Amino acid sequence: MQNSEVCVLVTGVGGGSLGRELMKAFKMAPHKYRIIATDMSENSVGLFFTPHRYVTPAASSSDYIETLLKVCKKENVQVLVPGSEPEIEKVSKNVNVFEENEIKVLSNPWNVIEKCIDKFNLTNFFTSKGILCPKSFLFQNENDADKVESYPVIIKPRSGSGSRNVFVANEKNETIFFGNYLKKYGFEPLIQEYVGNYENEFTIGILYADNGKLVTSIAMKRILEGGLSTRQIVIKPETKEKFVVSSGISQGLFDDFKEIRLAGEKIAKTLEPNGPVNIQCRKTDAGIMPFEVNPRFSGTTGARSLVGHNEPDILCRYKLFNEIPEKVEHKIGYVVKDLNEIYISLEDAKDVPRI
Repeated sequence: MQNSEVCVLVTGVGGGSLGRELMKAFKMAPHKYRIIATDMSENSVGLFFTPHRYVTPAASSSDYIETLLKVCKKENVQVLVPGSEPEIEKVSKNVNVFEENEIKVLSNPWNVIEKCIDKFNLTNFFTSKGILCPKSFLFQNENDADKVESYPVIIKPRSGSGSRNVFVANEKNETIFFGNYLKKYGFEPLIQEYVGNYENEFTIGILYADNGKLVTSIAMKRILEGGLSTRQIVIKPETKEKFVVSSGISQGLFDDFKEIRLAGEKIAKTLEPNGPVNIQCRKTDAGIMPFEVNPRFSGTTGARSLVGHNEPDILCRYKLFNEIPEKVEHKIGYVVKDLNEIYISLEDAKDVPRI
């Protein structure tokens, strides 16, 4: 039973997506998986890396959960892993629908996800738990720019994740500009202290399940300079100091990084998760400071699997068979990325079943 093929459904498998990273991980796993892929677009790249694929409605559709369950039943799916944030939220709110049909969902409970959606409240929560965080406040009007104690600062939406709509402001006028820009397009801006040095930024992956019965962690020191990994670079005129914001495409060095990992485990534990947690942080003179925490698998999932730390496989085996690895060892070294293309004929795109 435990060595037999496991059928797993991964949603949201478009190019560069979390779903695509999950597919990579399951393909690299030491155990056998039959991967079912779904997406709302018939030309999403991940659909063409498995013969078992379907086009489904968007997560916002009233038919989404019913359609997903229909695919699960048709393919005898044992494990469901949502691969985009809208789907993670929708599935977590309806997890009982799948559990009632004996389908395991690799996602955190909705109360954990809801706690992390609001970055401002999350920062206050961590602070109350004694976790050092960047100073943060909301940009409600232009007068709030006067609250900035030193530049640069990060300006980003209060909710959501990823590097989209994240900016570095190097002066008051830029703070007002980016704050008003985000408000114009319906976001509630959050101003956050720019902490540490971009050369000491880490991403930490944590699996924490059943009150700590399962705990694993892995850390990567990020390479932020480069065409793929850099979203914005600001150079302070007075000091020529460089400040960098990531594009969200992660590459870097994997090592033991015990201090970083233990800090990540402590941070994750305060959320009381039952699944994956990804932490973006910087090592500063004051200590480890998280600036972005997401209760889901990471865009670095494929890279972690490449060095031997396969989080989707570990969590899947735990949920299905109660397997807990004695020790998860991984290779030491760099993982870097480039871009690849695939050709999809019009006939192939039309042949993907719609449910």
